[in-house]
Amino acid sequence: MQKTLKDMAKHLNNIILPEPLEIYITKPIFEDIANSEKIHEGVLAFRAFLHRFCDVLIAEGDLYDDSKKKTDEHLSAIAYKLPFFDNVKRLLFNIGVYGELKEDATALVMRNNIFNHKLSVVKNIECLRFLTTCGLRFDGIDLNEKRQKLSEIETVIISYPDNPEMIMGLKVMAIAEKEIGTNLNHNILMRCDYRVIKNDETPVIFVLNHIMKPLSASIQDFVLKLHQLHIDNGLNCTVDVRGFWIKIKYSRGKKEIWGINTSLNRGFEITVKADNVHKYAEAILKFPLVLQGIIARGHGCGKKRGISETCDAGCEGLRIPLDASILDISDGIVTWFEQELLCFRKK
Repeated sequence: MQKTLKDMAKHLNNIILPEPLEIYITKPIFEDIANSEKIHEGVLAFRAFLHRFCDVLIAEGDLYDDSKKKTDEHLSAIAYKLPFFDNVKRLLFNIGVYGELKEDATALVMRNNIFNHKLSVVKNIECLRFLTTCGLRFDGIDLNEKRQKLSEIETVIISYPDNPEMIMGLKVMAIAEKEIGTNLNHNILMRCDYRVIKNDETPVIFVLNHIMKPLSASIQDFVLKLHQLHIDNGLNCTVDVRGFWIKIKYSRGKKEIWGINTSLNRGFEITVKADNVHKYAEAILKFPLVLQGIIARGHGCGKKRGISETCDAGCEGLRIPLDASILDISDGIVTWFEQELLCFRKK
């Protein structure tokens, strides 16, 4: 099903990091901007702005929806299927990275490097006007004039009157995306991933609990049971963020066994890469029939296995949706994972 701007906004609302419970010490890279306490308050304000941004997009998304109808389904390409969203995201990034904080840190002063010069004047103005709906203010540019030359604009002052501290948070999180972002941690700015600016590590269980928040209590309990099973068996647990797809991955060495995913296209799901099913075939016969069917499909590249002419994302593992239906086979899944782990212990 084709995803819209409203769908993207609802997904983003769910994956914006929860409010930090206490002030944290920030990394030295941010010392020239402000102290840890001021940065903490700024990030809180920026986080609130992002939720407002999502609310506006949910309410008015139809006015801006330009989702592309024919694109592949690779999860990391979501933003590029929604050009307006991507344009606004880039504009916020430019504002945060290139804007100079005024002495009182309540506004950013910029030249015309705020704009995306690959876009038309009309599209740049459209993004700016949308952000004014979200509460930002742009002094130095006429947002009603669509024929102006953006390259001739000398100064733009950007503020957020409803909570001036937000400007500090925007600045910090944009710099974090530019300087700290990695191949396994994208879109730090739009998720307000303040974990990367902290001087200490955030426990994976914190991320897991946050990701599962929209799920029912019963499903959360089941996922936590699987998590603890693999932690007790010494597996590594890491977090990957690609595009707006988040995965908590459980691995033995470099070998991934399973993961918990949330994405715009597929929602919540478990992916499993069980390579030892042939070693406990008799045990599988006692699993629920639905689970036997899932295991029988196998995983791996569909083209290499000769079951698909195009990429079927089989390399990502067997997919099991994290919805109410999983509770009917949850005991079987636990037993399945126990059998798979037993094979590793015998090696």
